[in-house]
Amino acid sequence: MKKIFVLLLLLSVILKPNYNVQAQEVRITYNKLKGIAYNQRIDGKLKSNTVTMFQMGDRIAYCIEPGVEITNNYYDIYTDWSKVNFSDELKEYIEKIGYYGYEYPGHQTNYYYIAAQELIWKAVRPDIEVTWTTGENMTGNVIDISKEKEEILKLVNNHDLKPSFSESLVKDEVGKTITLTDENNVLKDYNISESKYHKVVKDGNNLIITLNDEEVLEETLSLTRKHYDNSPLLVYSKGNSQKLAALRISLEKETYIKILNEEVPEIIEVPNTGYYDVSGLIGTLLVGVGFVLLKIR
Repeated sequence: MKKIFVLLLLLSVILKPNYNVQAQEVRITYNKLKGIAYNQRIDGKLKSNTVTMFQMGDRIAYCIEPGVEITNNYYDIYTDWSKVNFSDELKEYIEKIGYYGYEYPGHQTNYYYIAAQELIWKAVRPDIEVTWTTGENMTGNVIDISKEKEEILKLVNNHDLKPSFSESLVKDEVGKTITLTDENNVLKDYNISESKYHKVVKDGNNLIITLNDEEVLEETLSLTRKHYDNSPLLVYSKGNSQKLAALRISLEKETYIKILNEEVPEIIEVPNTGYYDVSGLIGTLLVGVGFVLLKIR
């Protein structure tokens, strides 16, 4: 019996699942952007160097701790912000900047990369001063990226804009067709869930709804923002080394519309006989006249 107990104990140790799973590791790759230098002034101290685009495996990453040195070649990968002490508002803002930065369709230029990087630095450290030049230590020509920053910020500020008709109830008689026009001009950026009862078609900036011929229950359709890819948010951390992030929108907010069709109200027609029965009215008038005559007497 003792031997059986020892054997069972040994098997339980061998087969016990290991929940201490370590984060996956990735090596940082530096892609130098020739002819572009950053000049970063923090707390009165100037730091300058040739810009490098950071690549972590197959992902493009940004520095998220301005002024902190990179001291490791290998980083642990996290799929959330657990290793970064930022407010929720700052995390959301930085995610949007990175999302609309270098990897956004049509933004694949070095200027868009450094524009997004500067906006991230300034979001984390509003007191930072950043100048981009063609040479290190403020030498060469100043590089103007105002156009790229304005474009990124315009997209960031419009990201939470919803179709103008969202969060409303749309109703009409059965079989009718309703056309909703999005006054905010963002309908193209949204997917709409499939309707069980009605025909719903997106046509440019219009949503065309053909209601069911029979009365059905009220239905809620969700509207969700499209993404240009399915890549996740990744945060890279290792000890005291500069933290980096490959940025995507980690929490997308949904909106909706409600649809209701109603039966056509029944109209009861009163038959027209061609004459009016005024006998009741005459009788009422005669009683009134008699009452007045009594009063005069």
